[in-house]
Amino acid sequence: MRKLINQLLLQDKLLKRISIFATLIVVYVSLKPPEPESESWSIFFIRGDLFLHFVCYFGLSILYYLALFNHEKVTEKTLILSLLIGFILETLQLIPIFHRFFDVQDLIANFLGASVGIFLIQFLFFHSVKD
Repeated sequence: MRKLINQLLLQDKLLKRISIFATLIVVYVSLKPPEPESESWSIFFIRGDLFLHFVCYFGLSILYYLALFNHEKVTEKTLILSLLIGFILETLQLIPIFHRFFDVQDLIANFLGASVGIFLIQFLFFHSVKD
């Protein structure tokens, strides 16, 4: 299993393409106008969109970490990239054409998702992770 993981991590191009594709999906979902009849929902008393922000940036940070695994300071680069994308997308929602709204709570959910994703991958692969 360890050999399989190492082979996957050495295939930068595949992981980078997957992370770019995932980023494009997050960009589309973040900037598309909301459905006119969409109802708000919650999970465990947390707004549903905050949960989705957390999950998206949790996944993105793991993908970025794997894609940048062979780079130096992978943790810092991954966190900065995840947070930068989240901040840019949230700031773009200030533009009226997108019919979206800037929300600081979304930024917090993005930060928490990215941080937990990086922490989890470092915890699970403690012996394999270099930094």
